[in-house]
Amino acid sequence: MKVVGLGEIMLRLSTDKGVRISNTNSFNVNYGGGEANVLISLSKFGIDTRLITKLSNNHIGQSILEYLNSKNVDTNFISKGEDRTGIYFLEMGSGNRNSKVIYDRKNSAFSNIKLSDINIEEALKDVDMFHFSGITLALSQEIRKIILEILKVCKEKNILVSYDSNYRSTLWTLGEARDATLEILPYINVLSAGILDAENILNMNCEYDDKYDKLNYYYNHISKDYNNIKYMYSSFRDIESASINRLQCNYFIDNKLYSSEIRTIDNIIDRVGGGDALAAAILYCILNDKDPRYTVEFANCASILKHSIYGDANLVSMEEVEDLIYNGVSKIKR
Repeated sequence: MKVVGLGEIMLRLSTDKGVRISNTNSFNVNYGGGEANVLISLSKFGIDTRLITKLSNNHIGQSILEYLNSKNVDTNFISKGEDRTGIYFLEMGSGNRNSKVIYDRKNSAFSNIKLSDINIEEALKDVDMFHFSGITLALSQEIRKIILEILKVCKEKNILVSYDSNYRSTLWTLGEARDATLEILPYINVLSAGILDAENILNMNCEYDDKYDKLNYYYNHISKDYNNIKYMYSSFRDIESASINRLQCNYFIDNKLYSSEIRTIDNIIDRVGGGDALAAAILYCILNDKDPRYTVEFANCASILKHSIYGDANLVSMEEVEDLIYNGVSKIKR
């Protein structure tokens, strides 16, 4: 099995917990990007992965390349340019103070990527799934054109296409997101979208108050409008504080909604990447034709474990996820 992703990977500069950006003397350095996070997690689950992106032609770009290689992500289709590396700053939240993200990615190497930077036919050779997100779709009109070309090739080659809506209001408006989403939905097979995506981006509404009824209603209507979409998923998150959340995964397949057990995440180390961890686990289960009930529990537990790990990527194995599913939090492994 092989999964290819297209997206930007950025330099991440984060504060320690309890330290504000305005009062810090140093930042912790990491790398992160939605598609890259998904691919790294899939690699940990034994799936072959490849990232299509563009990096700055300097030591930072080289460091990112080495980071991806160390996580077993194929970097043969990564180009380099003279533009800068995108950066995002993360102020780590705690207790009743939320985490905060500030993007500094304008005119980055990836945001200026061109169709000529990518050999689409070769990049998609022997590939089972292509994955991208709304964050990538939001970055430029040129990137939207590139994505559309990739989607057309995927359709010709019967490659599954996975799309994570992942709306970011700091990157584009709801109107822009709506137009771009409606253009790509006919090519999508796996869709990550929740109630707010259905209502705010797809302009859907219903009379249900119960969130499960509402989500089931929206998923049923999306699947009727787009019969190419075979799988849909999202999560419900109950936030007690920045340190304590409750998480539940929802998965829709064959006109039926499955919901996982609700689990509490205590003492959150790093929430960033939790959605990417969920996505990677869902994609792993789809590629391996796992039972829907197993899928929702596997995805939920994979995301929960990510919250205990510093950095964007979920560095846990399939065995560790299954241990949490079946045994919960147990004794120290010796």
